[in-house]
Amino acid sequence: MRKYQPKGAPLVIINLALLVVTAALTVLMRIYLVSFENIMIALICLFWITAVLFGFILLPAYFRRTVMYVSGAEISIHTGLFFYRRECMKISAVQYVTTISFPLSRFSGFNFILVRGLGGTLVLPFLKSDDCEDISNFIHLKITER
Repeated sequence: MRKYQPKGAPLVIINLALLVVTAALTVLMRIYLVSFENIMIALICLFWITAVLFGFILLPAYFRRTVMYVSGAEISIHTGLFFYRRECMKISAVQYVTTISFPLSRFSGFNFILVRGLGGTLVLPFLKSDDCEDISNFIHLKITER
């Protein structure tokens, strides 16, 4: 049984994008809501508190708690923040595998595998590029062995 965890680079990229969007929203608030100072300050505080909570507390916890296992018998993902969720799919139920890689995914870690099987889809998110290739080749090998 092989154990895979999400790459850390997507977390950094998402946090940077979140900070840029929050800073842009702050500038827009300061431009357009200058006459409504109390509302402007409340909204700016709300956006920054939400960004810090989501980007620096919730997302890292989600990345830390996500673990994917691939074996000859099944594929499973264990994840969650408040509620721990475990999804499993037998290799014998897999119909096909789709690999999604974003541009510069070798550096960014935005690699996803969609495992489609009888009755559902299993998403393996934010994999390293080598792990993504290993998993998809392994599953493809198991599918062609049948």
